[in-house]
Formats: sequence, structure tokens, C-alpha cells
Amino acid sequence: MPPEYEKDPCEVCVDQQAATIPTNIDGVHQNCPRCGEFKLSRTANTIMRRGLGTEKRARLSGWVREQNRSGSIPMITSDNLNKILARPLPSLAERASALLIEAEYGLKNLGDRFNIYDPRFLAATYSSSQQDVDFLLRMLREQGLAEAKTTDGGCEIQPSGYMQLDGMRKRTSISSQGFVAMWFNEDLDQIYSAGFEVGIFNAGYDPIRVDRVEHINKIDDEIIRQINASKFVVADFTGHRGGVYFEAGYALGLGIPVFWTCRKGDMGELHFDIRQFNCIDWATPEELASRLSVRLEAVLGLGPNKS
Repeated sequence: MPPEYEKDPCEVCVDQQAATIPTNIDGVHQNCPRCGEFKLSRTANTIMRRGLGTEKRARLSGWVREQNRSGSIPMITSDNLNKILARPLPSLAERASALLIEAEYGLKNLGDRFNIYDPRFLAATYSSSQQDVDFLLRMLREQGLAEAKTTDGGCEIQPSGYMQLDGMRKRTSISSQGFVAMWFNEDLDQIYSAGFEVGIFNAGYDPIRVDRVEHINKIDDEIIRQINASKFVVADFTGHRGGVYFEAGYALGLGIPVFWTCRKGDMGELHFDIRQFNCIDWATPEELASRLSVRLEAVLGLGPNKS
């Protein structure tokens, strides 16, 4: 049985009672029926409490739910808050597809029903109101993908909807995830949050680091799973950790683009095989963020989270 936690208003969506989980971070850790599970720094929470409108909270809620579905419990900080809120709202077609994907979660058998009034659908579709969710369901119904069956919210995914879900699962190239392989040293935490994370966000993609993902797998299995789900890998060779060499090599073997980085003071010890690649040598997190963002946009184009 999971432990019982105190219930408090969700700090992200504010309209649901969320379980507040004890934490050692300077902030809060909550699990909300609408948003999902997230961590929120004290400074970011202060900014949000000064005034964040319904639409912006819906965007933040949607981002949290999206991160949960990729296996991550995200940390919202003052550094990444504005980047998340600046992401363009997904198109209507994308939001309708997100509703269909969310509807399948938790269904045990084909033909089982989901409840469209479950608050998770608000987050999954980046919706500010139930009226928006109902409209998206109508779009799915007109395409023969899903439809309401009862007046109290009971709905079913139609056969053509399951076929479309199968097709979407095969289109891995639409991933917005960038996997960061690096040394998990406390001295590099600021480099990650103000360098790698900001640079990837600025290019329109979602950064992920395996030590910040909640999972029950062996760590090597989870690394492989996350790389397989990523559009690209950023490999930082600061500290020359063997795991980073392995993760970069694994990604190359799959044909996943790898972006090479290293702190300037560590460049002289790079392995010969790595020196042939165009490596971003950085001295500060700000320099790293700027150069990484430019490199990602030049090679991959703007990510789906940037208009």
C-alpha cells in the first residue's frame, strides 16, 4: 500500500488537492490528479504565487504530465520556469492526439472505458477548461477514433483509434527528448541546470538526465530505455567517465545524433576516437547553453517546443 500523504492545493494547477510528499529539497514535492508528480523550488513557487494566469498554469500542468509520461519527475525551478511557459501551445491536432494517447493509459482490455472528466485529461491536452477537452473529444469522434458512451463521462477508443495509436508509437522521430550523458558530480549540478538544461530548452527540446528519472529498472536498463526514446544525445566528457563513452557509442550505433561537449580544462585528456568530432569546449554554463542551443538548431532545426 502506498503511504498516505497530506493533501494540499496543487501549487501548479491550484484547482486540485495534491498529495504533498516529504522532501529534502528547498521547495515542495507533490502528486496531483491533474498535473501528475513534480518538484518545485521555493523561488519558482514564489514567482508563481505572484500571479500566474489560468492559461499559463495549464501549460505548466501539461508539461509536467508530459514529463511524467516519459518517465521523469520534473523539477520546476526559477531557471526553467520561463522556458516552459514560453513553449508554444500544441496544435489542435496534437492536443487531440494527446487525448487519445492519455485515454489508453490504464486500460486493461480493448474496449474498456475511460472517463473524460478525469482531471488528467486537462493536463494531457494543455486545456484550461473542461469545455476544451470536450471539444477535442468531439474532434476524435468526427474522425471515428473515440466517442462518448454515457452521460457521466464514460468513453471508448474505437478500433480505428487503436490503429492510429499503433501508428503513433512507430513514429519515434517526433520525440522532443534530449538525453544528457554526463558525470553526476555535485560540482556539475549547476552546469546541468544552467548550461545543458537551458541550452536544450532554448532549442525547443526537453532535456532529461537519468539520475532525475524515477524508475524501478536497473540503471543500465533505464539508460538504454531513455536513449532509445530520445531524438538526440548530448555527451559531456568532463571527468572522462566510462559510462558517457558507452552511452555515446550506443547512441551512434542506433543512428541517434550525438552532440559532444567537454569542459575546456578536460579537453586535453579526450580519447583519440572522440577528438575527431566537433566538440563544444565550454568554460561557463552560460557559454555552454548558448553554444549548445546554436548547435542543436543548426543540426536538427528548432524543436517542437519552440515556434
